Amino acid sequence: MKTQEQESAATGTIDPMAELCATLFSTEESAKKKIARQTVGTMTQRPWPQLPSRLRSAIRSDVGRLLDAGKGRTEILEAGYSSEVLNQALRDLGRSVS
Repeated sequence: MKTQEQESAATGTIDPMAELCATLFSTEESAKKKIARQTVGTMTQRPWPQLPSRLRSAIRSDVGRLLDAGKGRTEILEAGYSSEVLNQALRDLGRSVS
């Protein structure tokens, strides 16, 4: 019996959530990453705890990387995140940004 992942791989379909997470976990800055950040911003109609845990981890990782690079709140918002997503990620990370 095949698992759902094996069937997806066999048919060549791509899991959009896995691709979104992989893009956010990536250390490379690109247009694709900005689009991924904007996509996450459109998911704010769902409460933060209802987002998949892997996606929340990817967002926290990306926001943390931006903070470590010395980016401010405005720069992170310009990078594509919505203020709601940024606020939640900062809360989870226990960090603040000006």
